Amino acid sequence: MGLVGGLSYIPDSLLDEAPSEARQAADIATEIRQWVVSAAGEQGANLGEQLAALWQDFDGLPSGGDADYTPVPTGELPRTASSWHLTRRALYEQVHYDRQETLYCGCDFNTDNEVDLASCGMGDLIGNARAERIEAEHVFPASQFGNFRQCWREPEAFDDCYTRSGNVISGRDCCQRVDPHFLAAHNDLHNLYPSVGYINGRRSNYNWGMIEGGDTYGDCQIRIDANIRRAQPPEHAKGFIARAMLYMQDTYNFRLSRQDLQLYRAWNNQYPPDAWEIERNRRITAIQSLSNRYIEEYRRL
Repeated sequence: MGLVGGLSYIPDSLLDEAPSEARQAADIATEIRQWVVSAAGEQGANLGEQLAALWQDFDGLPSGGDADYTPVPTGELPRTASSWHLTRRALYEQVHYDRQETLYCGCDFNTDNEVDLASCGMGDLIGNARAERIEAEHVFPASQFGNFRQCWREPEAFDDCYTRSGNVISGRDCCQRVDPHFLAAHNDLHNLYPSVGYINGRRSNYNWGMIEGGDTYGDCQIRIDANIRRAQPPEHAKGFIARAMLYMQDTYNFRLSRQDLQLYRAWNNQYPPDAWEIERNRRITAIQSLSNRYIEEYRRL
């Protein structure tokens, strides 16, 4: 338990450059620590019994990290763009061309992908280069469905993952070259939303959930707690996020924990699709030939 506790508190600054296995171990340790703290907080209950029950309910690795993952047949994958550059162009120019507003903070942005921070009460970040640019945010983090693939962990094992000068490219770039399943998931527009770059960076690859405290940013209602590696979205974004996560699970055979499934089902029920989410799904379906059925065929879960 001491080892678990120590792993769960490793600073992000160290994990950013660490191997994917180390980041995955830290995520798992954080999940275990949260469960232990939650169990210990129940007055009058036996901690040992609660831990046993929690372990019995444990459903494997965090979202996406499933060693038993079975790839979807290539012919069943959505028709996503062949490069990250084309994906972002499609997101900004074909999907959000008349809805130039970020999901989490509601910030306006222009056709040059510049953020108007004053429009969303985040003027304190004016002058921060990353805060002033739009980025395409993966709702289901790419690292969570990438870090258990060989191309992500060991890009040196693939001939196509070397530059002309002989250098090995990153695991993410390698997977986009050699793994069609990763490429489709990475570039899937249903999982992408415009985000303030600074917020995208702060959210990192943290799981979604409910937290107490955490950091906030001006008037933006997102909360991010780096100590427990968790982010709580604004109320208006919870339905969008839930249906994106459920879609990614179904489309790519990614596994969500029971805890995550319960949370996303609750958010789906509490926040049904609005007119914009329905229209956004229609536009993406026209591009990728596959809709998000949690939006198109919405029902309470």
